[in-house]
Amino acid sequence: MAKLALIYAYWPSQPFGITWCDLPWAIRNAGLPKTLSDAGHEITETMLMPEDDPPEDLRAGFRIGRDIAAAVQKARAFGELPVVLTGSCSIAAPAVIAGIGGAGTAIAWFDTHPDLHTAETTETGLFEGMALAIATGSAWQAMAQQFLNLKPASLDAAALFGARDIDTAERDIITERGLLVTQDAADLAQRMSAAERVYLHVDMDVHDPSAFAANLYEVPGGPSVDDVRAALTSVDNVAALSITSLDPAVDESGDAVRAAIGHVLAVADHLGND
Repeated sequence: MAKLALIYAYWPSQPFGITWCDLPWAIRNAGLPKTLSDAGHEITETMLMPEDDPPEDLRAGFRIGRDIAAAVQKARAFGELPVVLTGSCSIAAPAVIAGIGGAGTAIAWFDTHPDLHTAETTETGLFEGMALAIATGSAWQAMAQQFLNLKPASLDAAALFGARDIDTAERDIITERGLLVTQDAADLAQRMSAAERVYLHVDMDVHDPSAFAANLYEVPGGPSVDDVRAALTSVDNVAALSITSLDPAVDESGDAVRAAIGHVLAVADHLGND
């Protein structure tokens, strides 16, 4: 049996009309708590909502991140695995790192995109394209320090699983730092094996879009649902898990939501059997 803290965080930002902000409620309403409980796992639930006016402002997002970080810290103090469910990867990733601590933490980044852009390199201006850069200390550090008291993780300890839509600036960073880019579970497990703790971050567009539609930024050629699940359960010393970037309006079949629930259950089963 594993103990999990399900942390639902709603930040109503809708860049380019995308509604992945509704991810936490879609996954909860589809039965995540019951699925975990029926499998014998112990769960708690925390729901976080913005208190700022207007709530979609970036400052409100970082304040939600502060609340996520506090919930992550609390979960770990009670021996629970924090599972963060929120639309924005750029809120989730730095908040989780702030909650578990960057020193000694390796990040297994499941995403079609490396999300290593900064304000200087982005071509779209999309905040979510900077998620890993924020968590590892290269972007938005004044805000991350002010609201999260972020001590970044080391980018050198990160690995990119399923990344394939990689811009030139990101490719230069990956080459310079020697980051692992893979779709092989054994390669990922080997890279993560030396870490004191591992943060699993799953952007749902990591999957090959032939499986389902997760959001509007999917790119062909990614790993299957089974490949992602095998990689998630190949990693030990897991300190936190996040599921992000699933737009329920695009996921008309509900297959992406069901896959996300299956990923959380697989990680819980893996930890519970350790």
